Amino acid sequence: MMKRNTWSGVLLALVLIVVGVVPAVAQDETPMGVWQKEVKVGLNILQSSYSNNWNGGEKGSVVWTGNLDARFENQFSERSNWRNTLKLSYGQTHNQERGADGALFWQKPDKTDDIIDLESFYRRTLDSGWDPYVSFNFTSKFQDLTDLQGRELNFNPLTFKESFGISRKLVNTDKRKLLTRAGVAFIQNNRKYYPDDLPSTTTESESSNEIAAEWITEYRALTLNDRVDWESKLSFTLPISYSGKSVFEDGFVSVGEFPEDVASYTTTLDVDWENTFTANITKVISVKLFVRWVYDKYDNTVSPVVDDAGNLVNEGDVTQAIRLAGQFKQTLALGFGYTFN
Repeated sequence: MMKRNTWSGVLLALVLIVVGVVPAVAQDETPMGVWQKEVKVGLNILQSSYSNNWNGGEKGSVVWTGNLDARFENQFSERSNWRNTLKLSYGQTHNQERGADGALFWQKPDKTDDIIDLESFYRRTLDSGWDPYVSFNFTSKFQDLTDLQGRELNFNPLTFKESFGISRKLVNTDKRKLLTRAGVAFIQNNRKYYPDDLPSTTTESESSNEIAAEWITEYRALTLNDRVDWESKLSFTLPISYSGKSVFEDGFVSVGEFPEDVASYTTTLDVDWENTFTANITKVISVKLFVRWVYDKYDNTVSPVVDDAGNLVNEGDVTQAIRLAGQFKQTLALGFGYTFN
């Protein structure tokens, strides 16, 4: 309880410092009544292949990632701003392997990137700079490959989030934008899983609900003489309640062992920090660096399922949902892209 109270105090202090103390650097300069549109599409490909008699032992590979980033924003009036963003990304790696007879063959591709993220964000823009907001967010994956026996699930899990609170636009110039918001979020998770081992392919689904405090800060800037576009999003989410927590507290029968305080993991502060650096070499060729750090002690989209006998049905999923350390992801790609305005 002391640790959770400490995290809550830190989160509240940071919100008060950034939202309440720091003044707005610039007034909103978004043109009124006009949709500001930006759509970025890109395809990154790295390919190599060799004949069966190639001397040297090399093996071919194909690495590709397709992505779409869209932003639509309209300042309808002095009091009304609506922004919609969509981020889609999917990528695979195809590798060649050499069989016992020396012939090369292509393995089943491995997934390297997978993002579905849609947000609709409305602000009531006031003269004071304290803007009430409501937002809706949907996240998922095109292909869930977390099953330990290699079975796939499409569009899983599904997470819906509705939130409201207070936002403040601290910077809004042509080259820099900084928006921070703090509020309360209502989250609904739905996840499919395989209750039985192979060869069964029957799936079941489990839903869970959360109420959480959130603080999100978004920053965008043109740097290095406008040659690099930097986008950053830092999110703090502190679950206040989680419907699956009672299952951990009541206990269950499992093959493996779980930490005694695993129930508290579900209401621990989550941190998600994304940074994207895009350098445009030409109008259609760009270099993109993506860095993400996530601290999510328990993935609340995985709700523990217990049968009538008290046995944990989805033990493999629950085991994978426990992540005691932070997670890091970094990708660097040179590819083709185009921006529509």
